[in-house]
Amino acid sequence: MYRLSRLLIMFVLTYPCVQVWGEGVSDLRGALAKQGKYHISIAVKAVEQQTNVPITVVTGSEPGPTLLILAGIHGSEYAPILASQKFGRALSPSALTGSVIIVHVANLPAYLDRTVYTSPADGLNLNRLFPGDGQGSLSQRVAHLITSQLYPLADAVLDVHSGDGNEDLRPYWTGYYAQVGDADLVRRSEALAFAFGFQHVVPFQWELTNVADAIWAGSAAVALGIPAIDVEAGGMGVIEDEAVAMLVEGFHRSLSNLGMISNQFDPPTNQRIIYARQSVKSPQDGSWVSLKAAGELVVAGELLGYVTDWHGKTVFEARAPSDGLLMLRLSAPPVLKGETLVVVAKTRSKR
Repeated sequence: MYRLSRLLIMFVLTYPCVQVWGEGVSDLRGALAKQGKYHISIAVKAVEQQTNVPITVVTGSEPGPTLLILAGIHGSEYAPILASQKFGRALSPSALTGSVIIVHVANLPAYLDRTVYTSPADGLNLNRLFPGDGQGSLSQRVAHLITSQLYPLADAVLDVHSGDGNEDLRPYWTGYYAQVGDADLVRRSEALAFAFGFQHVVPFQWELTNVADAIWAGSAAVALGIPAIDVEAGGMGVIEDEAVAMLVEGFHRSLSNLGMISNQFDPPTNQRIIYARQSVKSPQDGSWVSLKAAGELVVAGELLGYVTDWHGKTVFEARAPSDGLLMLRLSAPPVLKGETLVVVAKTRSKR
């Protein structure tokens, strides 16, 4: 038995695909240096508060690019979290060139508390805090960790989201920053967005010149010169098998696009560009009644839903601002003043 145990220990220590548990940024950097699959938890501490960021690192047999996948920036966006876990478990180091860093749940306090938009730790929206603050609140420190420790390791970033727990999102889409002043960076980000395989792609028109003004996770990466895209699939706080499967395939397509795996995928067909988006916001707190589902085509002036006061009296009608595709709707009754009720998109063929 002792001899068998020694043999098993030697096998675990030498077999390159073994999963190794570690903590801290130093373990993360070490995982990138040797072929294998590693599970790492990085502690983030603020005043009387602490969270952990669970990460899987898969390092291939040959050197190459490093892809960073961010999931769980918002705690109730479940499809990206489950897709990242499924992808991480299945990805083999022996089939990989380069490395993949997977952040499974960036916002663990929000995930465990089942909150939408914000973290219960400090009431802040993690995806409005980049590049973060190493001396700030817990969420600000998580953003700072991602910006200062993970982005410098990455050659490309996928910032993966879904509709939040109260949002119905259709169709699924990817987005890239088209106005960053660096033509090569835009080209590489655009290529990632289309290669992911979703039918709809959004070229963001926000100009980015300084990481200090980035706000969003994806824009902070781009402001640092790293090709990055936003991905949106799933929503309403439920697990959509279709969304998880499409995300996992998109991760593999991204690896193929970067030359990190040998798999070849058929180019996506009939892709469309979302070139304009218009939102309708609630003028007051109240209850929202939605009359349409995301993914439906609507015409200008069409009634999409209405807001009532606390007694059920209609106080606002939300009508389509233009003909287009209803790409997002609030799916739960509670609504705050200024909150987005619906988003209508205009699309055109990629060609």
